[in-house]
Amino acid sequence: MYSFSGLSTTLSSSKYGCWHKFYCRYVLNLPSRPGLPLIFGKACHAIIETAIKTKNSHVIPFLCQAVASVNELDTEELLECVDIPPVQKAVQTGGGVEEYFEMELDDSPFPPVLRGYIDFNQKTDKAVILTDWKSNRAAYKPLETYQLGLYAAYLNKKYSLPVIGRLVFLRFNTIEEHEYTDADIEEAIGWARDTAYECEARKQKIEMGEDPLNVFPKQPGDACEYCDYKYYCLSEIPAIPEVISSKEEALEVARGIMFAKENLKLHQDRLKDFISKNGPVQNDLVKAVMEKSEYLVFSLKARLAVVKKMQQDGLNVGGILKIGSDAQKDLREKHGWSEKDFLDLGAVKRSKNNLDISKAG
Repeated sequence: MYSFSGLSTTLSSSKYGCWHKFYCRYVLNLPSRPGLPLIFGKACHAIIETAIKTKNSHVIPFLCQAVASVNELDTEELLECVDIPPVQKAVQTGGGVEEYFEMELDDSPFPPVLRGYIDFNQKTDKAVILTDWKSNRAAYKPLETYQLGLYAAYLNKKYSLPVIGRLVFLRFNTIEEHEYTDADIEEAIGWARDTAYECEARKQKIEMGEDPLNVFPKQPGDACEYCDYKYYCLSEIPAIPEVISSKEEALEVARGIMFAKENLKLHQDRLKDFISKNGPVQNDLVKAVMEKSEYLVFSLKARLAVVKKMQQDGLNVGGILKIGSDAQKDLREKHGWSEKDFLDLGAVKRSKNNLDISKAG
């Protein structure tokens, strides 16, 4: 029996995919050690679930304080994520919360089975509204993963109604929505079924004596930061060749660097945790201390107010505000701008060479 999160770990083409994570979870059955992002996400879900079930949004601040205290999280950060209009509306209207389901993926005698929990769903006369709360630091579209497509398959079969999937990104108070077609659902089920059979085939290779690290290779990268099994996986890193005289050795060095970078992050997290609890450490050679940094966060209303004040003061807005990569991305993805639009307005295209080492996909 598989979950979407379990199957999605096998997506080698995804920056979050890693076959070794699947091996740790489903073959070795190792206990997970969730990191801060997962702990924060579960805290958000627990608060929202309680508020909806009790039909009381007034408890949210108190829940944030209690949950933050137990898990050593920031109360204000939690409150900013969960005390937002989409959550308030869900509390007012009510609906199904954390609904567990199991779904066979084909009609064979021993089919693979998918299981999962649906954060929130509401049945209307015309459709089922499927909502998934996300505490991610980056937003994406529903069709960029198969998660909501698989949940939609279950709800569509249960109610015989169209399903509208919604990703609510708590940090940004934004919603990405998609109405799932039969083709969307069939594609999601096909992916889950094929992936489940591939997983079973690889497990059989292990039983036949093949090297687990060849069948379920470690794939270090950005996903390690959010992986529950990084403490097992990164405990040892491969040796890095001292000399590069061939493409094979160059690839060994690149892979070794990826392991070393993620291993370094792991040690930094451990040191940060120790110093947070025990205070700074220092000798004649090194000092390690937690330093508080403060910064300002501007809502859309605040940004508009800043621009208005700058104009009132006669300041050169264009000379102060920069059109950085984030702004360019928003203009392209949300407002249909192209590189040509920027160039026509006077932007100058430049380039530089950077070494990029990432997981092949």
